[in-house]
Amino acid sequence: MNQNRCIPSFGRRSSAVAILASLAWCWVSMLATGVAARADEPDQILDRWLATQKDLTSWSSDFVQIRYLKALTQPLRASGHLWFEAPNRFRWELGNPVQSVALRKDENLWILSPQLKRAERYSLNELQKGPIRDALALLDTGFPRDAAEFRRGFNLVRLSTAGGVHVFHLQPKASAVKRLLPDLTVEVSAESFSLTATELIFADGSRLRNEFTQSVKNPKLPADWFNPGTNSTWKISEPMKSK
Repeated sequence: MNQNRCIPSFGRRSSAVAILASLAWCWVSMLATGVAARADEPDQILDRWLATQKDLTSWSSDFVQIRYLKALTQPLRASGHLWFEAPNRFRWELGNPVQSVALRKDENLWILSPQLKRAERYSLNELQKGPIRDALALLDTGFPRDAAEFRRGFNLVRLSTAGGVHVFHLQPKASAVKRLLPDLTVEVSAESFSLTATELIFADGSRLRNEFTQSVKNPKLPADWFNPGTNSTWKISEPMKSK
């Protein structure tokens, strides 16, 4: 199996919006069902989850990424590791050995292919407003810092709970993002409210799911961990410069 097919956004230039969106709800199921909460409970449970994020400064976790495509009878799977540092730094590594890396530091997003020594750089300052910037906003959703800002960006459609897991079924409010990603879910432990899984459903019916294990809250990360690590031997491109 080609592991890169599990993440069509990594290392491809077909759509900058797809790159950001695919990574985004790698933060963020229709799979969970159970007894419905009372009418007044969903917002209260969402508030409790949001409250637990206030003291989160960093996060590290193994993950399994599962891609469901209509053209395939079996989903595609790949494993990797994620590091996050508040307020918005992240590093996703997929494959063993690592085949793809996506990282954000300050206002730069990097898509790296270490084995090929190729990198794509996206300047977020240059994006300003629009669907790409809206899609990027999803990247912070798995670790929200502000409840009011979260609610400005998303509608809580419903909450389901089963097997000790709360599943928040969400829809983005930004029309450009909603056209690309009509449905999103975040799964958290009902006991600790720690992130356990995320899933996004694309407009074409395909799904991208991430299941997190071995998570560590507030680990100490190396100072240079969110640097791309490129040098003169790498081929670096800036796709947005040509748009």
